[in-house]
Amino acid sequence: MNTTSPIARFPQAHKLPLRVRNRLIGEVVDSLQTSNAAVEKAIRILFERQTYAERQANATLENNSLGVRHNHGHRVAYYGRWLASGRKLTGWHLDRARELAMTYSRTQLMELAALKAGLI
Repeated sequence: MNTTSPIARFPQAHKLPLRVRNRLIGEVVDSLQTSNAAVEKAIRILFERQTYAERQANATLENNSLGVRHNHGHRVAYYGRWLASGRKLTGWHLDRARELAMTYSRTQLMELAALKAGLI
């Protein structure tokens, strides 16, 4: 697996000390709870981590730990396309997107925060 790819998993994130992981998760959660821009960025990231085929099918097709769970695939693809067109999420859709992003705050989003911080 190519760990330099933007869509690769970073399994070494689980080896970080617990307090570091908890701090990163807390920062991600706080950001998602307080910033609409952070929610939109998280959805863009989750959408980009889906495979091309998944994006085209609006569904999760592969169990590769990169995209999202099967029951979230359609909504992430919908929101990802919406955001890619230059529009913003508002109202009910923003709330659903925030819930989706929170689902991945302890896994993929924490891993990417650790990578950005230079911890992995």
